[in-house]
Amino acid sequence: MRKTFCFGGSRLARRMSERAPMVDGCVFCDIASHAPTSTTALLYSVPYRCPHDDKVVAFRDINPSAFRHYLVIPIDHIPTVNSLHKTKDDHQLVSHMVKVGKDLLNQDAPNSEEHRFGFHQPPFNSVDHLHLHCLALPFIPSWRQVKYTPLGPLGGFIEAEKLLERIKPEAEVYG
Repeated sequence: MRKTFCFGGSRLARRMSERAPMVDGCVFCDIASHAPTSTTALLYSVPYRCPHDDKVVAFRDINPSAFRHYLVIPIDHIPTVNSLHKTKDDHQLVSHMVKVGKDLLNQDAPNSEEHRFGFHQPPFNSVDHLHLHCLALPFIPSWRQVKYTPLGPLGGFIEAEKLLERIKPEAEVYG
């Protein structure tokens, strides 16, 4: 079966634009589920580094843009940052993704002077499955930094901390 990397108008693309435990045809769902067709080596998953984590997995980006470039993805299919809401669950998931990414980079690139964490927003995302880019700089080659720069109102790349602010649940008011 052909793996879908980008969105479009097909029924498969519409199915991939919804939240689900797993979606057929999604390359990241295959990686997260340890599908036999996936040859991606996982850096973080059950049972590798955290035997009790059933929320995320992490692996190397196939086209790295920095000295170290990892992706942390939720095991459940969440299409994009636009699918996240101001809920405790979504906020905790993204916080956990960032923690896993920071831990990996601190272990694998402790001497890197700068780390960057964030997500591409539609239409700039290449795969419709939420994924956190974890980068230990420098960018290689240096021009690739453009892909990981926020574009203001145009969207583009959103830093993880900005996304966490955006989806932070509002405090409950008791009267």
